[in-house]
Amino acid sequence: MKKSFTWQLMVMLMCFLASCRSGSLSRAEVDMIMSGEAHVPMRLYTINQKSDSLLLRTPARDVKKKDIGSETIEHLSKRMLATMHDTLNTGVGIAAPQVGISLSIICVQRFDKPGEPSEVYYNPKIIEYGDSINSGQEGCLSIPNYRGTLGRSHNIEISYLDALGKLQTENINDFTAIIFQHEIDHLKGVLYYDHITGGFGSLVYIEEY
Repeated sequence: MKKSFTWQLMVMLMCFLASCRSGSLSRAEVDMIMSGEAHVPMRLYTINQKSDSLLLRTPARDVKKKDIGSETIEHLSKRMLATMHDTLNTGVGIAAPQVGISLSIICVQRFDKPGEPSEVYYNPKIIEYGDSINSGQEGCLSIPNYRGTLGRSHNIEISYLDALGKLQTENINDFTAIIFQHEIDHLKGVLYYDHITGGFGSLVYIEEY
């Protein structure tokens, strides 16, 4: 009787845990994503709030391949784009942790393509860095009122899953390569000012940024 009761508790616990995470997302994350229409920006997470900062420093989970193209992931992608294009805080890239979803998704404006489209990438990774380093200024939607000067690789090779869940590789150069490096850093819990070390680079406060 006691053994049977213990087994029932274990089964109930496993069922509860399964209900808390559906595929790539937890129930709370799904609720957050679906709380607004696709064109409605999500709340930006910033280092100004402790709980936000903790999430921004947490490495993101990979998106499960079977979930790419699902209603919730598609809705999240559209809301991320809406947040990135919000006239109150316009950016050239955004990562899912910046809207409170610890998942490996980024949006990047492709300045290297005709029309400069904003595109979504799932589980992006940098598989090779070029030797050439460019120094330039960066800002971040999650670090308001600051800009920093740091060095990034001029060219990189990346891998990612596309909208159909197919693995792709691509060589990226110039400013677009900088954006990819910045956003992929977010997926590792890294912020751009972490690269400003050893006397190289600088971080400055801007009153209206």
